[in-house]
Amino acid sequence: MAAAATMLSIQGDWDQVLREAEGEVWVSCKIPGKPTIRGSLTSKGISSDEVPEVTASEEFVVQEVTKNRIPVSCPGENISSTFLSPYASFSHIHEKNVSYLDISSGGDLGVSSSTDQTFKVWETHNTEVKSVLEGHTRDVFSCKFFPSGQEVLSGGLDSLVKVWSVNDGSCLATMKGHRGSILDIAVVADGQNVISSGQDGTARLWDSAQGACIAVVDDSYSPINAIAVAEVGNAVNLGSPKETPSNREVGTEGKLVVLAREDKSLEEVSLHSRQSVVPQTPLLPWTASL
Repeated sequence: MAAAATMLSIQGDWDQVLREAEGEVWVSCKIPGKPTIRGSLTSKGISSDEVPEVTASEEFVVQEVTKNRIPVSCPGENISSTFLSPYASFSHIHEKNVSYLDISSGGDLGVSSSTDQTFKVWETHNTEVKSVLEGHTRDVFSCKFFPSGQEVLSGGLDSLVKVWSVNDGSCLATMKGHRGSILDIAVVADGQNVISSGQDGTARLWDSAQGACIAVVDDSYSPINAIAVAEVGNAVNLGSPKETPSNREVGTEGKLVVLAREDKSLEEVSLHSRQSVVPQTPLLPWTASL
């Protein structure tokens, strides 16, 4: 498993705070195996071309600040990063914390859920809300666009997986079967099949059009917090199905699903054969029990 890297971090709203006289933001340098170095950046004023004059506390250095970026370094650890300010900020879409977010493949649409109990699709160029997706009875924990950008997949605290129309916000399919919260979801290939994982320790493969469960890909005692699907083709021996796959199963061949569990373990499973995969080469070096 790859070693953790040293990382510089900065306060999320630095670009706003440092435009104020004496505005101060935090900065930190996290070093694996060592105490985190913490400091601050302070604005001493704004130049005529609207560039803040910034000074750094001990351990940090700031140089060549512009209106939209700030380079920060920690010389003692030989690390530097350049932080860019956002070119747009969407503050009116939700009233409380944004809990999950995805952007369509073309970049023209966003979908997000919030602790204000709303779940919306919006246009990225003007932040206009295109549709409000109403149907989940509790918080939405995850949402993803289908490759077409015309549908959205979601899962939440109500144990339901749903497919939505982007255009009118209608619910196209509801998938029932999990016995606990949906913790993550993934779209397979063009979206005829989707996967969900949950608090109940199962990962399920679904027919997204009919809302029917095709198979339980994995069933364990530990909640599955996250899933990822990778196309590996013939590079890994994924095994063969013990039974003839359903004709509703589309695009699962050559695919590996990685399951991240609450018990700190990662497992690789062939999506087509449902067999656990043990790597024979360093192709997937991040696969391990933590």
